[in-house]
Amino acid sequence: MALKQKAGFPLRQCRGGAELRKRPRNAISVAALCLLMILGVPSNAEPQEQQEDSVTVIERGTPGLDGWDVAEFPFKVIFFPLYLVSLGLEWLGGAAYDGYPRFVYYNSELNRRGVYPTMAAQGNYSGTGAAVTLGVPPGQSPFWGFVRGGATFKSYWLVEGRLGYGGVFGWEGPDMPIGVSVFGSRRHRPQDEYYGIGNDSDEDDRSDYKLDIYELTGDFAVFGSRNVEFVLTGGYEKTESGEGDNDRLPSVDSIFGPLEIPGFGEEQEYFPIGVTGNVRVGRRHALERGGYWVTLGYRWNHSETDGAPDFGKLTAGAGIDMPFDHGIRSLNLAISYESLRPRGDGEVAFYYLPALGGSRTLPAYRAWRFRDRDALLGQAEYRHRLWDDPRGSTGLDATIFAYGGMVAQSMSDEFSFDALHPDFGLALGLLTPERPIAYLSVSAGDDGVRVHFTFRLGL
Repeated sequence: MALKQKAGFPLRQCRGGAELRKRPRNAISVAALCLLMILGVPSNAEPQEQQEDSVTVIERGTPGLDGWDVAEFPFKVIFFPLYLVSLGLEWLGGAAYDGYPRFVYYNSELNRRGVYPTMAAQGNYSGTGAAVTLGVPPGQSPFWGFVRGGATFKSYWLVEGRLGYGGVFGWEGPDMPIGVSVFGSRRHRPQDEYYGIGNDSDEDDRSDYKLDIYELTGDFAVFGSRNVEFVLTGGYEKTESGEGDNDRLPSVDSIFGPLEIPGFGEEQEYFPIGVTGNVRVGRRHALERGGYWVTLGYRWNHSETDGAPDFGKLTAGAGIDMPFDHGIRSLNLAISYESLRPRGDGEVAFYYLPALGGSRTLPAYRAWRFRDRDALLGQAEYRHRLWDDPRGSTGLDATIFAYGGMVAQSMSDEFSFDALHPDFGLALGLLTPERPIAYLSVSAGDDGVRVHFTFRLGL
């Protein structure tokens, strides 16, 4: 019986006339199966036309568990109560569940239909929590969207949603893909941390504050080619800050004077509008090696608050991933720069300033450890693929990294290699095609040694 070809797995022929799907890194299994088929063909076999009516049933036994199935089991137990909640919400909402109940890794709100739970943090300092999402991915209809709500054990919570449309347009030339979406969110962040402004801020000044964010934005994206994207954004944003809820830390207003915490205790309203251009070549997903990326964006924020100035924020970055040894290893280099410039009298609220520190920038330092108008970050990583799931859905990377970054009121006037905050370390990352789902790092810097463990899992 001929096998149907599955996307991504071309058919191959082996001795004995059997067709097999070529699976990644599965050459030993294929060779062994071919050998068994060769040995299993009797020398006095009858011609094929005389055996067409016969059916042979082969008892293959029960397949054993592999290491990945064993590692999944604890997460299945953890997520079972969340899964029951999602089924109940799905029944009440009448949403269609895409597929059968099973444990999978969270990929994207655009790839899942129905109600499903996830477990992850809500950014820096939030702690781990649960969220439930109702998703409608693009399919037969060009419209898509999701609604999500969640909370963490540190009392962070959010409610957010996005509605989008994807299509093409064209005048005299070829059609160009476009995307339009509207996003709204309400976020409560009661224990964010602050260390002061400047490259020499002191870790002993660690303090906390509360931030409530209201956001309603829209964006229009044009995809000039497979590798180029331009995005226009605009909308409304309101923030309210106050004393933090972490009893173990002093509030920012008890450590810093009013001039050192501009915008604290005040309501800020802005109408932002911006444009961003992205170029990305290679690395179609997180498991692949090779490629480069460049991004450049500018966002203008018009203030509706007395005493709060308008400001513009420039972001720029570039990176390259250079694979070798058949993609098992690679060298990754990246640099990013962010600059904020106020227009008019007054100071921009401290939590809008570019910041460095945390697992995504300088993991040897606490999140948002350094803030100022300009921020510069350089990153170098040597990556080695330790293991690939034979199913091609997961990979384990080991990484040796060296980072350096600094903040300044004016980078062009104050930049110095001596002012860079160093960060060296080792990391293990569990990857899916969409994104890393678990990341463990140990790194050392001026503030000592820090360990980070982050994950994002779901049903």
